[in-house]
Amino acid sequence: MLFSMEIRDILIILPLLLMSLSIHEYAHARVSTALGDPTPGIQGRLTLNPMAHLTPIGTLLLLVAGFGWAKPVIIDMRYYKKPNLGLVLTSLAGPMANFAVAVLLLLLLKALLVLPLSNTPLMSSLLVVLQQAASVNLLLFIFNILPIPPLDGSRLVNAVLLHKRPDLSIPYNRYGAYLLIFVIFTDRFLPVDIFPLGRWTAGLFNSLAETIL
Repeated sequence: MLFSMEIRDILIILPLLLMSLSIHEYAHARVSTALGDPTPGIQGRLTLNPMAHLTPIGTLLLLVAGFGWAKPVIIDMRYYKKPNLGLVLTSLAGPMANFAVAVLLLLLLKALLVLPLSNTPLMSSLLVVLQQAASVNLLLFIFNILPIPPLDGSRLVNAVLLHKRPDLSIPYNRYGAYLLIFVIFTDRFLPVDIFPLGRWTAGLFNSLAETIL
């Protein structure tokens, strides 16, 4: 929980998380718009302003429970020339945006490490913030590609179901949301590590850091 963290860490992590969530939702909106869907623009989602993407309940839970959500970008697949492909591309846009941001931050970190001022207190703090920002974006990438509704990974499953078994799409989405809630609360409050997101994020971060740095 953020409330169990030091004030200094909250002041660093929370803005990074909110901005990363905004980048995620903006990417969904931008790709859907590029595919011909005016809905995100009508909703005012073509912006990086966090106020356009956050919800009161999702933000509050982020503060008190350590998990939360942003406002989903509503899309209209009828505007896509190839609806299933459009659904896949739009779904991947958010997670891939977070992954791309993490890579760019690590590249920036690499560039700063060669500067003669890299050992100063100010630069050291900046390097820590860049590492944390990269980790936050990798966490969002991994979490959102899980194939559980309403996460982005579920839209990829939906694209397959709509093509192969459309009769399964409705129950998959209806009951999948309950599964996500169950998994989150079980993982948070019981000694059961169903989805070790922390370990997965650390592993991906270390692999990217070894490759880039």
